[in-house]
Formats: sequence, structure tokens, C-alpha cells
Amino acid sequence: MEETITLKEIMEVLRKNIWIMVATMLLFATVAFGYLQYFVSPKYEAVSQVLITQNAQNQNSAVQNSEIQANIQMVNTYSVVIKSPRILKSAAAEFSQDMSVESLANKVSVDSVQNSQVINIHAVDSQPENAVKIAKIVTQSFLKETPGMMKVSNVELLADASTAQKVSPNMKIGVLAGMFGGLVIGIVIAFVRRMFDDRFKKEEEIVVRLGVPVIGTIGNITASEENGEGQTLKRRRMKK
Repeated sequence: MEETITLKEIMEVLRKNIWIMVATMLLFATVAFGYLQYFVSPKYEAVSQVLITQNAQNQNSAVQNSEIQANIQMVNTYSVVIKSPRILKSAAAEFSQDMSVESLANKVSVDSVQNSQVINIHAVDSQPENAVKIAKIVTQSFLKETPGMMKVSNVELLADASTAQKVSPNMKIGVLAGMFGGLVIGIVIAFVRRMFDDRFKKEEEIVVRLGVPVIGTIGNITASEENGEGQTLKRRRMKK
């Protein structure tokens, strides 16, 4: 027999099991917070900025605009150059400890502001001072190697990395994700309880599931009625 459930019954299931959903939300949020706090290493990011400049000042506005557009197009090329083995190998040699090119590449990322001549060089590390150091060294290596590599001198430092900001783990998002996961689990538990609950909840279920008619019902006896009947029986016994 296929059993259907109405929207009203769904809301009733959720209402009756609200305490389970609240408990699972709090449990999963606590677990997420503890995991992020004690088992996930924090990551810090430092950012340097490089500006693609014009090679020469030209009074012709059309030529200037054309050169600016060309420089914007070159930003993508420079972004690839920054993470090239030549730049990273030169930067890795500046570290006193062993730093491979592959390890350095995993710590560095590059992006640019849309339609601008600014390149952002990001460095991420578990130690804030190391993130700042990596960003500085990679930027200086790029500024040093680019003129000889590209045969141009239109790159200059716009802003050097000085501080590092914590970028992960994001505690707020992690806890919210834990709460959402707990809510989903709580809803699943609520409907599993409803699925395995074989008690009859309506007269129609008796007719459908057992195939017998309902000839009468017994109402619930409240506590006050039960106490009243008890007192009546007690008085009758005392009279006897």
C-alpha cells in the first residue's frame, strides 16, 4: 500500500520533532567549530601590487589610449610570467630554508583588477610573516627578471606587502554550514521516526490497513476526570 503525506502532516512532523532538529543543529555547529578551531591550520595572505606603466608620455590621446589598451592586454601575459619557473626559481633561491619551485608555486597566486593595469600578487602561508616575505620576494624577482625577459621597462612596484590577513578557516561560514548540515540530519531523523511509527493516527488508517470498520471510539481521559472518578469510587466504598 502506498501512503501519501499531506503538507499539513509534514508540518506536524516537523513541529513534533523540533527539539531533535535544534539539538542536531547545535551539535553539528559545535563539532564544526571545534574542528576548525583545533584541527585546521590557519592560513594568512599577503598581497603586493605591480603597475603596468606607459613606456613614454605621448601627447596624442589616441596613441595614449591605444597604449593603455595594449598594457591591459599585457596584464594577462605578465600574470603568467609571474608564476613561470624562471621567476619562481629566482625567488626560491632567496629563501634561506629549502623552498622548491613547486612549493612556492602552490603558495602564490596572481590576479588583476578588471580593465586595469594593476596586477595583484597573493602569497598564502600558515605563518603571517612568511606570507609577507614570500609576496615581497616574488614581487622583487618579477621586477628584476621582467626587463631582461620581456625587453620592456614598463613595470613598477605599486604597493609592497606589509601585513598578512587571515583568510582561512572562515569560522562563520564553517559554523553556518555545520548548522545547516545538522538541520538536514534532524529533518531526516524526524521523517524516519514518522516512517517507522506504526501507531494509528486517524480512523481512516484502521479501515485501510486492517480492512475492518470502526464501530466506536474511546475518548482520552484527562487527569482531572481520572481524579474525579477516583474520588467518586472512594466515597462509594466508604458508604458501603
